[in-house]
Parts: sequence; C-alpha cells; structure tokens
Amino acid sequence: MVLEPLEILNGLLSFILVAQSIYVGILIASKYSKYKNKYLILLGIDTILLFEPWWPSTVSFLMIFIIGKGLTLQMYLLLGNILIPVSVLIWLIFITHFMYQRYRKVILIIYSSLSVIYNIFFLYFFFTDPELMGQLQGAVDINYSNFLLGYLLVALVVLLITGILFAKTLLKSENPEIKLKGKLILIGFISFVLGAILDSAIPLNPITLPITRIILMISAFELYGGFILPDWMKKLFLKRS
Repeated sequence: MVLEPLEILNGLLSFILVAQSIYVGILIASKYSKYKNKYLILLGIDTILLFEPWWPSTVSFLMIFIIGKGLTLQMYLLLGNILIPVSVLIWLIFITHFMYQRYRKVILIIYSSLSVIYNIFFLYFFFTDPELMGQLQGAVDINYSNFLLGYLLVALVVLLITGILFAKTLLKSENPEIKLKGKLILIGFISFVLGAILDSAIPLNPITLPITRIILMISAFELYGGFILPDWMKKLFLKRS
C-alpha cells in the first residue's frame, strides 16, 4: 500500500502526538514515588488515554511500513474509541476527590451508567454493521458517524467544564505556584478540546493538520505543568515573582 503525502504527514504527526502523550503520562505517573499520591498514577494513565483517538492512525501508519497494510475498519474503531469512557471516568474520579465530594457517588454512577449504554451500542454496531459508526478515509484517517461524533463531543464538553471548574478553584489560591497550576490546567484543557474539535471538524491539509496537532501537543505539556509544575516551569513563569 502506497501512502499519499498527506497520509504520511497525518500518520507521522499522530505518531509524534501519541508518543508524546505516553512520555508525559509516564512522567506524571512516575512522580508517585516522590509524592506518594496514588492519583498521580491515575492522572498519568489518563493523560495517555486522552489521546486514544489518535492511536489507530499511529498504529495503521506503522503497520503499513512494516507489513504493507493498515488497520481494518473494525480494529480502527475499537482501538480509537473503546477506552474513551474509561478516560473520562478516571478524570471524574480524580476531580470528585477534590471537588463535589458530597455528590461523588451520584456523579460517578450517572456517568458510568451512560458509559455502559454507549458501550452496548458501540459493541452492537461493531459486530453488526461497523460502517454505521464510521468509514475509513484512506489508510490513516476515518470519517466518524454522528453516533460517535456525538459521544466524543459529550466527552469533550465534560472534560472542558470540569477542567475549568477545577482550574478556577486553584486560581483562587494566594500561593503563586498553585495559581500557576490553575492557569496551566485551564489553558491545557481549552487547548486540548480546541485541538480535538478542529482535528475532526475542519478539512485537514498540509497547513491545518500541523496546526491542530501542535495545539494538541502543547496541551499535553500544559496539563503536565498544571498537575506537576516541574522546576523549569516554575523558573520560566514565576521568575518575576
């Protein structure tokens, strides 16, 4: 199978994005040994899972170079979507540990129930007629149906709203480091949601494709700074404090 130049660019940028998310996720999770906070492990895993929609593009791209063919439609759908409910659930577990503890069980039960319903429909279409969920556009891209786009949009809205609410609580702090974390988390979630929407909503070409992926790459480091705030970020953003 011969890839078009735009497909090569798409696959390469997807690979870089996924590799970066894994690297950042491992960095966050590795801080558990220093802070003994189990939620850092969850955040590390979640950072990796947030970028699941770009896994199949990466895997298909690599498969073509190794064995000459990419993923089937079913494998593309499965690899890119099945863990999204888990990703959002992990984030809700984290955020309800610090906020809305009184409503934690209700929030988690409601979201888990909706996720089960989503997965039931996903698996039904997966085994009966996967084309109802999307159609491959070449070897490294896909055109999702309204069913999947609708759920992805709901997941993004949940992440954006809860991310903003969490960031606002940090921004109220008088501690400059905590306030900086709030700013980074705020722009990190906005960047991620913006990049994800642009990546799926606008025609991708040699100009728009790098722009959307760069926004997503930047969002990963913004979230890393918001959750961990390494020393180099402190020196960079708080040097005048």
